[in-house]
Amino acid sequence: MEEEKFQMPVRRRNFSSFFNLFSLLIRYTICKTFYKNEAITMTDRERIRRIQSGEPEQMNELIEAYYQEIFQYCYSRTGRESAAYDCAQETFLRVIRYLNRYVEQKKFRAYLFGIARSVCIDFFRKKAEAELGYEDGYEERLREEDFADQVSEQVMLQKAMQCLKPEQREVLDLSYFHGLKAREIAYVTGEKTATVKSRIRQGLKNLKTILEEEGYRWNG
Repeated sequence: MEEEKFQMPVRRRNFSSFFNLFSLLIRYTICKTFYKNEAITMTDRERIRRIQSGEPEQMNELIEAYYQEIFQYCYSRTGRESAAYDCAQETFLRVIRYLNRYVEQKKFRAYLFGIARSVCIDFFRKKAEAELGYEDGYEERLREEDFADQVSEQVMLQKAMQCLKPEQREVLDLSYFHGLKAREIAYVTGEKTATVKSRIRQGLKNLKTILEEEGYRWNG
């Protein structure tokens, strides 16, 4: 399924209220991710039970449902397409390998993102060269990406996100670009839900300041 590009007029905006920041985040999400319908989520538990009962073909359904989203998450963490492919593949390999450890009370989507996060961290630990440092050079790599095909607002938001602290960038990415709730992000990151909510609030505040410095103004 080919991702449909979302186009917006290229012009400078004068945001009238802080609500417009949320609107911008939502529009960017539409450009970058596939939405998953409720039917997919509702059948995850049953598919996992069938896999555990000896129906491995059901794993293909789970991979098809979540691969694009996991790939995009890995890309946002690594900044490289080839690394994102490797990390996404390793994520699903680990899911298969450790599926017997999955606890049904935990939402599978959050469980999957937790594995993807661990895979990305392991990737940088194994690739310790200067140009692949987890924090060092992360923003530099993203600046080198070709954003020529993106409209101006998307470019502005992406650059502004890279100016945030890593922990703030991560929770905003999971919350707005991948649709995870605070308690799910807490499970993925290993932090308390209150800590996640605080980082989201502070991240939005800092993002607002960064965008204002780049010429986007709030009057409310």
